[in-house]
Amino acid sequence: MAMDPAMDPAMDLTDRGRQITSHAKGERSALGPRGRGLFGRLLDGIRGAPAVRREAVSIAVASGKGGTGKSFLATSLAVLLHRDGRRTTLVDCDFGLACDHLLLGIKPTLTLQQLLGGQATLDQVLCTSPCGPRLLPGASGVRRMAAPSDRELLAFARELGELAQREDVLVLDLGAGIAPATVLTMLGADWIVLVTQPEIAALVDAYAVVKCVAQLNDRARFLVVVNRVPVPGRGELAFQRLTEVARQHVGVELHYLGEIVDDGAVTQHRLGQLPLVATEPEAATSRCLRRLADRLGELCGGLQPREVPGDQGIEGRFKQHRLFL
Repeated sequence: MAMDPAMDPAMDLTDRGRQITSHAKGERSALGPRGRGLFGRLLDGIRGAPAVRREAVSIAVASGKGGTGKSFLATSLAVLLHRDGRRTTLVDCDFGLACDHLLLGIKPTLTLQQLLGGQATLDQVLCTSPCGPRLLPGASGVRRMAAPSDRELLAFARELGELAQREDVLVLDLGAGIAPATVLTMLGADWIVLVTQPEIAALVDAYAVVKCVAQLNDRARFLVVVNRVPVPGRGELAFQRLTEVARQHVGVELHYLGEIVDDGAVTQHRLGQLPLVATEPEAATSRCLRRLADRLGELCGGLQPREVPGDQGIEGRFKQHRLFL
């Protein structure tokens, strides 16, 4: 009687998986589509990871609700970090409603849509902004991209892994809320900068983000920015309210990155203009952003690339966490 190849004790786990997955495609498979999909995901985390790689620090800029100034902060930080001499790429991860190209004065011809669809390479899609940092632009007004498939998320993870080996810092500008792809990107990043405002709806939604991420990774590192603060010092008061709730109900410690004062210069700034930190570096908001960038470097260990095991880099974390979403 012939032995089932999948039961051969001399066959390693990867080979067994390949045999079982191949056998599962037949009519008599007991795995079914969900079983085959899960098994394939598990194998993705087993094979092919390099031992050690040099990788950029990745910072996900997130918010619970739209309109908090998240993209304004992400683009401004990218410009300031580049001007500090760090090789910086901003990745617009708001897959279907991207706007970072407008804030940086760029008109991209290719976006993440073509990159993840295999119609363009990473180098073809990357743009250099007038202020220095490079941008990986997201798609704008593309409904299908708002909910990327598992294949597209894997492709996205590979491209982020490639970018991380080239740069010093990756700034990931996420869509607002807790959509699966948004949460996955937060879980893949080294640090999460959570942008909120000193009003109850924004703080409640910010707490929802912390709670959602902490349920999947209780060691996630959050830095909080309070934007549009009417009176200096009110930002820290809002942070204290948020951090007390997070500590009491989720057991997560939040760190205060700083506040951005409400400034008329921001509302007068038009889309397509260069960022405020470049055109008006002495404006009140620009000075706040400069302090945030400096403190970010302090809290994140200087924002220098470091060596990490291959399965613990940004691509590896994407693959591991996507099993649980």
